[in-house]
Amino acid sequence: MNLAERIAAVLAPDLGALTADSVARHLCAKHQVGDGPIDPEKARKLQETIRRGLVAFVGPERAAELARLCFEPRPGG
Repeated sequence: MNLAERIAAVLAPDLGALTADSVARHLCAKHQVGDGPIDPEKARKLQETIRRGLVAFVGPERAAELARLCFEPRPGG
């Protein structure tokens, strides 16, 4: 699972699958993040962009939690 897929999977329950997929792909492209290792500074900036974008939809606490979850390793992959 690449980063865009992982982000979409985390966001889908709150945003819906189509919106989550679109957001994840757009933000990964915007931050020039693809497959393979991610530069820690790019990861930090992408995580912050995700957090800020979610605040209006899910509130600040849930936005911070979701943004964090997008970058945590998932069990089994």
